[in-house]
Amino acid sequence: QGLERRLQRVPHWLGAAGPSPLVDMGTADLIDMKVTTKKSVGFYIRSAKSFLTGVETEGGEKKEAVDKLNISGLGEAINAAVAAASVLEKEGLGKISKVETSYPDMTTGGALRGCPRILITVEKK
Repeated sequence: QGLERRLQRVPHWLGAAGPSPLVDMGTADLIDMKVTTKKSVGFYIRSAKSFLTGVETEGGEKKEAVDKLNISGLGEAINAAVAAASVLEKEGLGKISKVETSYPDMTTGGALRGCPRILITVEKK
């Protein structure tokens, strides 16, 4: 299964208004959610909760819960990623099993600069 087939837009039933961020649908039990500063922290919290609990759409389609959720954020989006993971653990929906930080090189305006990154793995309880 190619990466092109795994990348999908977050469905509108997760509360997205307008274009949705890309989510790597990965395998049935693992989802990679990439957090940005374009949406509110509340949006990402609702999305993360939906991935771990599963939901039923207005059309009756059932979306199953996933076992693991990887939440990642770059730069200023790190706060939103940490907030979403923290709420999941605080509400007993999941447990933070891994926190990974890095400082990858990013090209901006022709210049190569480092950018802080966080990857948080949350496992369903």
